[in-house]
Amino acid sequence: MGKDVDLHVPSKEIPRVRYPEQLSRESFERDFAAKSEPVIIEGLVSDWPAFADPERNWRGCRWDEFMGNEVLDVGFDPLDGRMMHFGDDTGEANVLFNPGRLRMPAWAFLEVARLRQIILRLRREEGKVDLKKHADLHGRLSREVSVQNVPFLSVDADSPLHLFTPLTCHIRDLMPLSFYLSHDTYALPEELQKDLGPQAPKLIDGWASPNSSRIWATNGAPWRVPYPPWSDQTVPEPGEDTMIYSCFHCDRMENFHSILAGEKQVVLVPPGQHDVLNSTRFAAQKQWLLVPMPGPSKPGQYMGSTLYTSKQTECTSDQSAVHPFRSPEENRKVSRGQWPDHVDFPVRHGKLRKGDTLYIPAYHWHWVATSTPPSIGVEDEGALALSVNFWWWPIHNDKAMEQWSYQNECESFQNARIPISKPSPDRASHAVSFYQLTMKQRQEAAVPRPWPTDPVPSPHVAKPKHRDGYAKKAIKFELVD
Repeated sequence: MGKDVDLHVPSKEIPRVRYPEQLSRESFERDFAAKSEPVIIEGLVSDWPAFADPERNWRGCRWDEFMGNEVLDVGFDPLDGRMMHFGDDTGEANVLFNPGRLRMPAWAFLEVARLRQIILRLRREEGKVDLKKHADLHGRLSREVSVQNVPFLSVDADSPLHLFTPLTCHIRDLMPLSFYLSHDTYALPEELQKDLGPQAPKLIDGWASPNSSRIWATNGAPWRVPYPPWSDQTVPEPGEDTMIYSCFHCDRMENFHSILAGEKQVVLVPPGQHDVLNSTRFAAQKQWLLVPMPGPSKPGQYMGSTLYTSKQTECTSDQSAVHPFRSPEENRKVSRGQWPDHVDFPVRHGKLRKGDTLYIPAYHWHWVATSTPPSIGVEDEGALALSVNFWWWPIHNDKAMEQWSYQNECESFQNARIPISKPSPDRASHAVSFYQLTMKQRQEAAVPRPWPTDPVPSPHVAKPKHRDGYAKKAIKFELVD
């Protein structure tokens, strides 16, 4: 953790090892996978061009070349660095606030992050940024872009469907938003897939083919909206907290998470402990939307945000409002008095830097605080925090994992923040369902999913250019919570 952070609970640092000098196939399975113990691995992705190649690494313009003007859906929050969170802070404890989902061209997503980087540099050099002295910055902030709200939650006849039509705004309208892109690695163009690959085959054969994979990219925490917000001479400013956070949540699969740019601080709660997180997926659901706001001279002169309430009452996964960096008083409130006072076991913690890979064992609750390179004063690693993870279905500890899964289900019902009519989980039925799904997933994992490779470096071949000088290629993007 950062040296000034006190978790206020018993904790143990996640062990850090160097691959391959300190980690063999035998020791990984014996000491970590079979025991369901996390580990930070240095050097596991040192052969990824996305990490190490001077021309193909993803901290430069590699994405511009292959994504460019393609449209993607990006999660956003205008006010809070927690991409998904309950409303305890605002007196709406029964509400889960979901990120907005904004459809936008990839160049605009990249541009917002890069302009933030420029503004941070100018603030260090000049103090207050005067746009009259920086015509290029002014022009880039004033560039128009077409965006569109996309439902993250279910919609119906009572939803504000008129707010899901395309909007024209300026890049400066998007600058205060905290963006988080989650994107299917298998949907990448082959050229970018060759820049990385599944990590587990270097350490364990039994996991077989990956179940799924994601790329994660963020421009960091929300920034303050400048005043007046409709002026083209104002510049947004960073907030006090520069990190973006994920709530405590857990996955039923083994997870290798590799860092390409930026830093992450992680806290893991091992499974099978008594309930200290008060997690649930049952709550009223609200989603952020970007909306036009009236300026002094005409409607829609700048963009603001609003919330809409869905009739959906169940999230896709359990979430906890415990925030390890917050005060004990705040965490007592959101955990029914359990955190930190009744955490009588060591949580795991660690810091991930560029090139590190974290092994998160299945069913470990994990909470992540992400910092972009510019926010930590790093100028030469790009504007985005970037990471890639692959998931595999577990092959160890079936009995324990079934118990952990059932415990999570029971606690989700017990901790529901709204009345629910669904029947509570049945012990015998859950076990049958768990083992049936496990068998199905292992059968699917046994089918090879070849990953494109590029063992011999090939000369760079320029791609056909389109508008704004970017290459055109169809890509499917998806946001997950």
